[in-house]
Amino acid sequence: MNRNFLEINGDLMSGNFLFVHINEWADSDSSDAIPISQGYILANLEKHGYSGHILGDYKNRPLTPRLFNTCIQQLKPKAVGFTVYEENINRVRVWARFAKMLDPEIVVILGGPQITFMPGVALEQMVEADILCRGDGETVSAELANALAGNRPLTEVPGICCRENGVIVETEKSFRYENLDDLPSPYLNDTIDCTGKSRVIIFSSRGCASSCTFCYTPMASGRKILFHSIDRIIDEMRYLKRQDISDFWFADPNFAHSRKRLGNLLEAIIDKVPGVTFWCQTRYNLVDTDLLDLLKRAGAHTIAFGLESAHDATLNRINKGLDPDKMAGAVKAARNAGINVELFSLFGLPGESLEDAEKTLDYVKNNKVDVDGNSISQQLHIFYGTPISDEPQRHGITPLPFTKPAYQSLCRDYKTDGMSEDEIRQMGFLWRLNRRDFAEDIKHARNLFTIAGFINRHYEYLNHRPEAGMMLSLIYLELDEPGPAAKCLLALQQNFSGHTEVDTFLNRPLIGFKNRRRAIAGPGCRIIFDCRGMLDGALVPETICYYTMATLGSGALVSDFDRNMSGIKCGSATQFEVTFPADYSNGGLAGRKVSFQVYLHQVLEPVEYNLLKDVAQKTPRNKYRFNDLFNLKKHNENLYYMVLRDSILHSHTGNLPHMMALFNFYLKLGFKENALELAYSLPHEPSVMVHAGRVLLANDFPEEALEFMRYAEGTSAELENKRIEAHIKLKQYEEAEMIGADPLLATSLQTMNLRVKLASLRQLPIENYLRRVDTLLDSQVKMMAAKM
Repeated sequence: MNRNFLEINGDLMSGNFLFVHINEWADSDSSDAIPISQGYILANLEKHGYSGHILGDYKNRPLTPRLFNTCIQQLKPKAVGFTVYEENINRVRVWARFAKMLDPEIVVILGGPQITFMPGVALEQMVEADILCRGDGETVSAELANALAGNRPLTEVPGICCRENGVIVETEKSFRYENLDDLPSPYLNDTIDCTGKSRVIIFSSRGCASSCTFCYTPMASGRKILFHSIDRIIDEMRYLKRQDISDFWFADPNFAHSRKRLGNLLEAIIDKVPGVTFWCQTRYNLVDTDLLDLLKRAGAHTIAFGLESAHDATLNRINKGLDPDKMAGAVKAARNAGINVELFSLFGLPGESLEDAEKTLDYVKNNKVDVDGNSISQQLHIFYGTPISDEPQRHGITPLPFTKPAYQSLCRDYKTDGMSEDEIRQMGFLWRLNRRDFAEDIKHARNLFTIAGFINRHYEYLNHRPEAGMMLSLIYLELDEPGPAAKCLLALQQNFSGHTEVDTFLNRPLIGFKNRRRAIAGPGCRIIFDCRGMLDGALVPETICYYTMATLGSGALVSDFDRNMSGIKCGSATQFEVTFPADYSNGGLAGRKVSFQVYLHQVLEPVEYNLLKDVAQKTPRNKYRFNDLFNLKKHNENLYYMVLRDSILHSHTGNLPHMMALFNFYLKLGFKENALELAYSLPHEPSVMVHAGRVLLANDFPEEALEFMRYAEGTSAELENKRIEAHIKLKQYEEAEMIGADPLLATSLQTMNLRVKLASLRQLPIENYLRRVDTLLDSQVKMMAAKM
C-alpha cells in the first residue's frame, strides 16, 4: 500500500494512527524526506493488528490544512504522532494544536531525539501534547495502541511521560527489541512510499557503544549496538532495486563496528545486489586497505569519518579517542581506493579556542576534503541526552542569557570557556566561506553578488585569513572592477606574505580584458553571445542562451563550440555544427551533433599584467552598451550590473527598478558610498524610501535602513515589522517592543513571531514568553482552519 497517498478506490481507509513527518528543509524526492522512524513504528503496529498512515510536510510539497482535516475526519485516528527535532518542534506544535482543534479527543504523541530526554515539565508548557515517548518508538507505540484499544490508563504504558489528573507522570522503562529482525521492514511491507526517490535510508544496525560527551546516540541506545541480519538487509536492497532505487544511505552510526559481519555483508551485496552504490560512516580506525577495497567493490561511493576536531586537547575533553595523523592516513587510503571522503566536524567544543577551531578547518582543507555535504562543519548542538547537556558548567559551557522553554534544548545558545559568542559565530562564517559551492560559483561566475554580500557583511570576522581577499579580488576582476580588485590584491601581498596559498595566487598571470571595436574572437578572448541549437530539425531548449559571457580556451564551453567561435568578428551572426562529448552531462546531447546559430555581441581581448599596481593603473574600464535591460537582468546578472553601472539613467520614470537593482549590487559589493549616493538621489516618496530601507536591512545596514523607513512609519504592518527587525539587529529591544505593541499589528503573525523572539532576548519571565507563544500558535491554527 502507498502510505502517502491515502485514496484507495476513491475511499479513505480507517486507521488507528496518523503520523506526520515534518521536514521543511527537504524536497519530497530527497532521501531526507523518508520517514524512516515512523515507517518502522507503523510497520510494527501493523504486525500487532493496528493500522495507520503517514503524511509528509516537505519543502516543495507542504502538507495542507485541508488534507490534514480530511484525514482526521475520515480516518478518525485514535492518535497522531510526530517525530520531533529541535529544528522542527515549533512547526510540530502548530500541527499538534491544529489536530486538537479538529478532534479534542485525539491523543497527540511526540517522539524522536528531542523528546527522549526532554524534562517532563515541558509537557506542562505544550498543552496540545499528551505523551512524550521515552523508549523505542516501536515498543512504546505497540503498548500504547493496546492501552488505547482497551481504554486502559496511559500510566500503564511503559516508556512514556504523560499527565494524570493534572500531574506529570514518568512511567517505568520500556523493554527493547534485542533482535532487530523482529521489527518488520517498512520497505518490504510498502509502509514507506518511495515514489520519486532515487536514494533511500537503510539501517543495518542501531546504536553506538562510544562515550563521546557531545552525542545523544550512546545514551539513547544504552551504548549497545543491535544488528539486522544480512539476509534482511539484502532482501530490502533487492526489493528496492526492483523499484529502480540503486543508491543507499546506510544510516548506521558505525557501519564497520563488526569487521567480520561487515565483510560478509559486503560480499553478499557484491553477489546478490550488484550495481548498487551507497554512503556509509564509521570510525577511521576500523578500516584498512583490504576493507576499503571491498567497500569500493560493493558500491561505496562515499565514506564519512567522525573527526570533530583536529586539536588533541579538544578531542580529549569530549572523549573522542582519535589520532589526527592516523586519520589523515585513512583519508588518503580511502581516496586511493576510489572512495570519496567526508569528515564530520564541530566547532564551539568545550575548551576549544578560535585558533584551535581553525586548525580543524585547515586540517580538512590540507587533507583535500571538500567542504561540502557532511564536511560542512556546524556549531556543536547541545541536545537533551548528551553528557554536556546534563552538566554544561562542568564542561565549560555557559548558556546565553535568553528565556527558553523547557521543550527547547540548549542547542547553539551558549558560549564556552574558550570561545565567546562572537568567536563561535565567526567560526561559522569561516566554514561557510570555504565551502565548495562558493569556490565553484566564483570559478563559473555564478552568484557573485550573493558571495560578495556575504563576505562584505562579515568582513571584520573574515579578514584575518586570506580566503576573503582572494575571493573578492576574483569577483571584482570578473565584474570589471579593477580598482577594488587591486586593493584586495595589494592587501593580500602586504598582510599574507609568505603564505603558500597566497603566494601561488599572486604569482599566477593576472589577466584583464580590453574591449575593441570590430575585434575578432580568439583564444583567451572574453566573448558575449546568444545562441540556439537545432537537433533533427527541432529546437533544443537546453542550448538556448542570451548574453552569455565566456572566455575562449578556459574550458567553460564545449570544446567543439569553443573552437568554432574563434575567428568570428564582433557583431556577426554565424552557424556551425557542434559534436558533444560522449560523456557530456546531458545524456540527451551526449555524442550528438547539434547545429548552432550564434550571434556575437562583443569581444574583449586579453591583457596580461606583470605588477599588481598595473591592475588598478592600466586595466581599461570597459563600456558595456546594451539596451535590453529586461533580458540582461533575466539571463546575465553580472553583465546587467556592468551595463547599469555604465548607464546614465536620465530620469526616475521607468528606471526605478533598475536603480534599486544597482543600489542593491553596490551594497553587496561593499561600495557603500556609491550605494548611498544613488539612494539619496531617489525621489523622497514613501514607497521608494521604504524599498531602499528594505534593501539596506537585507544587506545588514539596520541603522541606515531605519533612516530611510522613517519616511513611511505606520503605513503598513510589513514596514513596521522591518523596523522591529532593524531595532533587534541594533539590540534596541525597548524600541522594538514599543513598535510591536501597536494595536494595528495585533493580527500580524510576523509581529507575533518577533515578539516571541524579543521575550527571549529580553529575558522576560517564562510565563510571559509562553503567553506570546500561545498567541502565535492560536493565530496560526485559526489561519489554517480558514484554509480548510
